[in-house]
Amino acid sequence: MIKLLISFLFFIYLFSCKTIEKPKLSNIVEKSKEKVIKTLSSNEKETKVYNNDQNFIHYLIGDSYFIEGVKYTPEENYLYNKTGLATYYGKELHNVKTANNDLNKVTELLGRHKTLPLPSVVKVTNLENGLSLVIKIVDRHEDNSSILEVSRKVAQLLRFYKNEIARVRVEILADPSKQWKSVAEAMNQPEFNNTIVSAPTNIVSISNIDEDNISKDDNEIYEQPITIGSEPIEDKQLFLKIYNFTTYEDTQKILKELNILEKSTVNKEESYYNLVIGPLMNEEANKLVSSFIMKGYKKTEIIIE
Repeated sequence: MIKLLISFLFFIYLFSCKTIEKPKLSNIVEKSKEKVIKTLSSNEKETKVYNNDQNFIHYLIGDSYFIEGVKYTPEENYLYNKTGLATYYGKELHNVKTANNDLNKVTELLGRHKTLPLPSVVKVTNLENGLSLVIKIVDRHEDNSSILEVSRKVAQLLRFYKNEIARVRVEILADPSKQWKSVAEAMNQPEFNNTIVSAPTNIVSISNIDEDNISKDDNEIYEQPITIGSEPIEDKQLFLKIYNFTTYEDTQKILKELNILEKSTVNKEESYYNLVIGPLMNEEANKLVSSFIMKGYKKTEIIIE
């Protein structure tokens, strides 16, 4: 009887083993294959991704964007040379990341511009005192009134820190800008990572270096010399130009609404009227730009002539 029972149980065991469905086994195998393929393909994609390290800056032009309804289109323009107002930023932006992964710093010769590539190099001239300085553009700024926002240090060196605003000329320096482009692009190539990985990590001896040329003071800080240019002061005045009024009466209506008492002229170009106000003080022009834009006149610009 016991033998019969054992035989019966053994028979059931064999039967249960045979009832494992082949489709289920094949499904398991197929799913495993899919996982392997997905893993391999994802690894292949990862090897093609350029350096996304948080510490590397990128060369950036960027897409068109709007500030209070005014459209700006960044572009590579190595002939850029414009006059307008400049303001400066303070500690609120110190060490804040820029649009191209750089850093805003109040203590360095940096600036923020609405359309120039990041990074670019420009010469900034304060038209009110003739002082000029070469700075690096590292970010976008969000002000329709000014063409440039510089660091606090630049404002101090160009001597408009106390006034907070200045009339400036901004000229791009093509060769240094192109060099920065090459550097930024090179830093984001796969080979750059390989160079860093292959760099020696052992201690490098400097015993053969001439000690007379090495400072004994470890706390001594070296800074790159700052060259401040001086140009003849140009007797230029500031005007505000507002475009595309439908009628002459519209120009007079807006002057009355904003209580503008300064001298103004109206010029007709094709089927539209343009309003010119001035000469103005820097602060007046800065405020009026925002006022006209809020009234719907998006094409409003400061002219220095």
